[in-house]
Amino acid sequence: MASYTTKAYLKAPDSKGLCMLHVRYTYKRIPHSLSLNVKIERHKFDSVTGMVKTKYGEASSINLKIRQTQQLLEDVADTLPNPDFAQVKPLYEKRLSEIEEQKKEDAKILNVENRKTKITNLLDYLESLEIPERKQFHINELKKIEELERELNRKGYRNESHEDSQIRKYLEEYPNKFFSRSDSFKRDLTHWIKTFLEFVDATNTILTYDVFNYELYNSYAHYLMFAKDGKQYYNNFFGSHVNKLKSFLKWLEDEKDLKINKGYKKYEVVKEKKEIIYLTEKELDLLWEFKDTCNPSYVKYIDLCLFGNYTGLRYSDIKRSYWWIDNEMLQGKTQKTDGDFNIPLALDPKIEEILKKYKYNLNLVSVENYNKTIKKICKEVFELHQINTEPIQIKRERLKEKFITFHYKHELLSSHSNRRGFCTRLWQQRYTEPEILLMLGSVSSVVLRKYVKNTPEDLLRNVKDKQADKAKIKAVQAKLEAIEENV
Repeated sequence: MASYTTKAYLKAPDSKGLCMLHVRYTYKRIPHSLSLNVKIERHKFDSVTGMVKTKYGEASSINLKIRQTQQLLEDVADTLPNPDFAQVKPLYEKRLSEIEEQKKEDAKILNVENRKTKITNLLDYLESLEIPERKQFHINELKKIEELERELNRKGYRNESHEDSQIRKYLEEYPNKFFSRSDSFKRDLTHWIKTFLEFVDATNTILTYDVFNYELYNSYAHYLMFAKDGKQYYNNFFGSHVNKLKSFLKWLEDEKDLKINKGYKKYEVVKEKKEIIYLTEKELDLLWEFKDTCNPSYVKYIDLCLFGNYTGLRYSDIKRSYWWIDNEMLQGKTQKTDGDFNIPLALDPKIEEILKKYKYNLNLVSVENYNKTIKKICKEVFELHQINTEPIQIKRERLKEKFITFHYKHELLSSHSNRRGFCTRLWQQRYTEPEILLMLGSVSSVVLRKYVKNTPEDLLRNVKDKQADKAKIKAVQAKLEAIEENV
C-alpha cells in the first residue's frame, strides 16, 4: 500500500517579499497543497525541516499551526483505504469545520463562566466592604467582654482561658530550649517562671496573647518591687525579670508563630549602676590566715573565694573545672562565652596550691551555698580584726525613684565580687586592657570596665607614680648630659 507524506513549504514571494505558507500532501508521488493563510519572509523558513526557524519570535505559533494541520491531514488519511487527496480534502475540511464549531461552543461556555465569576467577584467585593464594620463591631464586643473579665478577676472571680492554659504550658516547656546551658542558668530561669506565675496568680491576671501591654508592665513592676514577699527589690532585679519575659515572648512569636501584643517590645529593661564591692589584698591575706583557726567546714569556701580572686574566673567555670596547665598557665574554655582564658600561675602561688589540694577539681559547693556562707565567714573575719565596721552607702532605684540604702561589706559579697576584685587589682597594678582580657578569655573592653572600680585615690596614686617616673627619667637624662660634657 502506497504511503503519504506531509510537509510545509513556501509559495513564491509577493510584491512585499512575503511568501504564503502551505502544507503539501503527497500520495503516490502526486502533490497537493493546502494554504495555512500565513505569510512570512523566506529567510525565516527552514525548507529542510519544513518549520520556521526557532530563533524568530513567531516560530512557536506558526510551527504549532503547521503541526496541527499535518496531524489533522494524517488522522483523516489513516481512516481511508485509499487516501488520495480527492478523498482526504473533503474529510479534512469537514473535520476542520467541526473543530472550529467546537471552539465557538467552548468560547461561549467560557464566556458564561467568566460572567458567573464576575458576578461572584462582585458579590465578594460587596461583602468585603461590610467586613471592616462587622469586624469592628466584634472587636468592640470583645473589648467589653475582656474588660468585664478583668473586673471580675479583680474581684477574685478567675476563669482560666484557653490562651492562659496554653501560655502556662509554653512556660513549662520553655526551659527545655536551653538544654546545653548550665544548671545554674536553668535554675535561674525556672525561678523566674515560678515568680512570674506567682505574680499572675496574685494579681488575678488572665494570660492572653494581647495582655502584654504597658498596664501589665506597671503591675509587674509594682508586684516585684513593692508587693513580693515583703522584701525590698530594685531596678536590677526587676530588669532581669523583664528581660527574661521579653525573651520568652519573642520565643512564642518566633518558634510558636503566635501573635503577641507588640507592646511588650517597648518594655524597658531598667538597670542600676552596680556598686563594685571586692576584697582587698589585705582582706584576702586575712582570709588565708583564718583557715588555720576557723571551723573546718569553712576551709573549702575560703579556698574557692581566694581562687576566684586570684584567677578572675566565673564561679560557673571554677565549678566546671575544665582546665589544664601549659607553659606555666592555667588555660581552658569559659562556659558562658566559649572564650580561652589564660591565667599565669605566677600571679600568686596559692593558685597552684589550691588546685593541687583538690586534685584540680573545684566542684565543691553550689553557688547558692557559696554566696550564703562566704558572707558569714567574712563577717567573722571582719569582726575578728575590727575592720569594715561602718556600713556602706549604696544608691538604689525603683523605676525613676531613687533611694539610699546601707549595708555592711560582708552582706554585699558574692561570687561576682571575686572577678571584680581580680580585675580591679590588676588594673591598679597597671596591667593593660588586652592583658587582662587575655587572662579572662574575653575580647570586650565593656565587660572589663563592668568589673573594674576606679576611685579618686587610684587616679591620684597613678598621677603621682607617673610624675615620679618622669622625675627619674629627667634625673637619668641629666646624668647622661653631665657625662657627655666631661668626655
